[in-house]
Amino acid sequence: MKTRKKARKSSRTGHDGITPMGREIAEALRDVSRTLRAGIPLSSRFTVRTVELPEPPAKYDAKAVRATRDSIGVSQALFASLLGVSSILVASWEQGARVPALWARRLLDEMNHDPQRWRGMLRRAS
Repeated sequence: MKTRKKARKSSRTGHDGITPMGREIAEALRDVSRTLRAGIPLSSRFTVRTVELPEPPAKYDAKAVRATRDSIGVSQALFASLLGVSSILVASWEQGARVPALWARRLLDEMNHDPQRWRGMLRRAS
């Protein structure tokens, strides 16, 4: 005769199967809902921040990546090291085989904004 095992609930959940964090989130959402229904401005009860996001980074084709590297005056290997990527990836960008990801384009924008700063990060070997 086969017996069925009862599924044990995690020790982190209550009798309702919800974690304490889940209950806290649900209560906070109910609080927001009550505030909205009462017509109370959210900013009077909660911290409300408005932020402006920066413009999307520029598009970088092979020529633009190479121009950025040239503005700093480094080899593909040093450029890759500054970006924290492999020199193979930089070569593939410059050959047009791949395009830089969003985060890399943002960093390339920063490099183009102040190439002197990036050149200054390199120390000459004695």
